[in-house]
Amino acid sequence: MLSVAVIFFTFATGAFVIGVYLLGIGADEPEDGGKGPLYTVGWIELVVGLFLATQVLILVEVAGFPTLAGIVGLFALFFISFGIALIKGADLRPVGAIAFTIGLFAWPYAFFDGFNGVFVFQSNAILWSVAFFGIAAFTYGKLNAKPLGGILLLVAIWGWLPAVYLSVDALIF
Repeated sequence: MLSVAVIFFTFATGAFVIGVYLLGIGADEPEDGGKGPLYTVGWIELVVGLFLATQVLILVEVAGFPTLAGIVGLFALFFISFGIALIKGADLRPVGAIAFTIGLFAWPYAFFDGFNGVFVFQSNAILWSVAFFGIAAFTYGKLNAKPLGGILLLVAIWGWLPAVYLSVDALIF
């Protein structure tokens, strides 16, 4: 289950980084004309996506969670695409379409048997679904940055809980 803990931690960290940026924390453009913080955020999101892509293989081949590998693969696709779009300064609407798709597929994981009815896992699936619908709305100009930043910070903080739960092998709630 440690692989799944690492995945939750990685998801949450990716959400935290972009959430903080969208709230305007550390989002000031450099005065010297260098690359702005969004460029660095893009690289972080790309690394998150690449790391998650490797975890898909571990879920299937080692941990025995092929059902979970599908949604993790979609998360990897999102973070990789998002990171590249930010680095290149590309249009985010296609990434929003990926986010919308993930929003549709994430919420049923609240009822995933592998979560054994543990509230922190089930609620994470629902929160991620809301977050991805919010990301889609943001990329299409239907949601402002600050509310999305707040949603992503909530998702990040709540997303770290399953990582702790699985790491210490103790029920949090």
